[in-house]
Amino acid sequence: MHRTLDATAALLGIGPRKLRGRLRYLGVLNHAGELECAHRDTGRFFVDCRSRWNPSINGWSHYGVVMTTEAGVAWIAGQLGIEVRRMPPASVTA
Repeated sequence: MHRTLDATAALLGIGPRKLRGRLRYLGVLNHAGELECAHRDTGRFFVDCRSRWNPSINGWSHYGVVMTTEAGVAWIAGQLGIEVRRMPPASVTA
């Protein structure tokens, strides 16, 4: 399951601004909040390319959203010293 940084922060129990600040300190994000090149092909983070219609320019505006994978959540938790509990899968015959 892939998560945005806001959803990852909620899972880890810290605020999104605090998470982004710590990721900048670790060198994962640059000063503009974009993913650093060194972390793009590690399997922990990726950029989801999105677009929206912008009526003021009568065209599409394109932007990227930094996403984390399950491995990325575990890596961030390890770097920050946060324990993430793994919930067992729900029983099919509940």
